[in-house]
Amino acid sequence: MAVIIENDKIRAVINEHGAELSSLIAKGTGIDYMWSGDAKYWGRHSPVLFPIEGKLKNDSYHFNGQEYHMTQHGFARDQDFAVVECDDQHATFELTQNAATKEKYPFDFRLHLTYLVKDTTLTLDYSVYNPADEQELFFALGAHPAFKAPLMPNEKYTDYELTFAPAKTRKKIPLANSLTDPMHEFDVNENRLAVSRELFKNDALIYNLQQEPTKITLQDTKQKHGIQVGTKDAKYVGIWSAYPKDGQFVCIEPWWGLADPQDADGELTHKFAINKLASHQEFKAGFSVSLF
Repeated sequence: MAVIIENDKIRAVINEHGAELSSLIAKGTGIDYMWSGDAKYWGRHSPVLFPIEGKLKNDSYHFNGQEYHMTQHGFARDQDFAVVECDDQHATFELTQNAATKEKYPFDFRLHLTYLVKDTTLTLDYSVYNPADEQELFFALGAHPAFKAPLMPNEKYTDYELTFAPAKTRKKIPLANSLTDPMHEFDVNENRLAVSRELFKNDALIYNLQQEPTKITLQDTKQKHGIQVGTKDAKYVGIWSAYPKDGQFVCIEPWWGLADPQDADGELTHKFAINKLASHQEFKAGFSVSLF
């Protein structure tokens, strides 16, 4: 089942399975800005990354002396969410613990995703709540939206570019075999990037945003149309596309967490960039996607 929210300018379609945004259409042009999800290249549109972002070393972790196994990006993207609020322009989706999640993750939790359309912008707000009376909740969270590039039939993938605002020097985090090396992040001044297949030959580009407000724009080089992702407090952003496959999309991924470092010891409470919630506390985050 899918939920549609819309105003007079944009329409968003969100699947209850994974609470995944599958379509984002500008009504004036009919352009759908989201990747089609063609499994030949990458079979998703905009998965929710919870309760981990990225990969665990050996796909496993330990908590309270017990070993648990979880594959890359966690389980939320493969769970059915409940729709708990919905009207023409907004919808809230909920996921809580169940027997399947408890096998991989021993915590009670409540995850809410709220989608809202306003003018030509879609906002996505996250809420993570710890319902336990005594136990702390450890988690990471992330987004993985894939935006179509090119958007127009007379364009090519390489007609697009990425720009960052504010323009500044940022820390970049090495990634190898899907594991990170945050202790060796290094300064880069990469505020404008030409989109090409070779740009992603070493997997995702990861930037430390230091929770500073940031806008990342994907647009054609003539700057006629594209999208702008805005985040107020993301810890990191990942930029990714298929390589060497010729997938016609670019992912701009705000993250509140990070894949395991290569030297991770496997203890969840030690996990780099993990978030921790006390009993009955709530974590909030979010980002926006503006169309032009």
